[in-house]
Amino acid sequence: MSITARPRTATLAALAVVGALALTGCTPTGDAGSSDATPAPTASTPEKSATPTPTPDAGGDGAMTGDVLAERDAFIAEQQQPVGQPVLTAKTPAQQDLVAQQRAHVEANGGQWSEQAETVTLALALDACETSILNGHEIDVASFRTHVVTSPLIGSLAVDDASREGAVSIMVFGTRFLCPDDAPQWEQAWTEAGGQY
Repeated sequence: MSITARPRTATLAALAVVGALALTGCTPTGDAGSSDATPAPTASTPEKSATPTPTPDAGGDGAMTGDVLAERDAFIAEQQQPVGQPVLTAKTPAQQDLVAQQRAHVEANGGQWSEQAETVTLALALDACETSILNGHEIDVASFRTHVVTSPLIGSLAVDDASREGAVSIMVFGTRFLCPDDAPQWEQAWTEAGGQY
């Protein structure tokens, strides 16, 4: 399957999990549910990724530099998503484009779009882009896998392998919009990982 098709086809699996969790009344920590449910605050925390691999600073000791943290803070500010906000809505043109394309895809395939679907889509992409920054814009298979297995958001959506892959596909697709310079690395790492996390 091509990289361009893969993120789009697995999207419904993750959104189905969101809908299924809403129907059962179960909202795990992280984020899941329908537009009627309020996601847990951790779903939209594009503030600190659980998975950054520190990049070496000029001294080579592996500590994150102030420049990396400043870049991350600037990215968060540019995204206009208040930290800890339980529901995310598209605010920037890139976010609006991402949401519009995801919504059109979901609805064209018989799915139903919701406030929760928008929150999940944005949160997954924002978290991946933040991880890119904290990794010095170097995403390889190892850092990709680390992100997937340690992300509280992906963990909350992944009730099985198909739902994990669906969440990952939304995340990778979202990087094309919110951090397009990093997207090729995410896509390559996803392809190389081959669903093995």
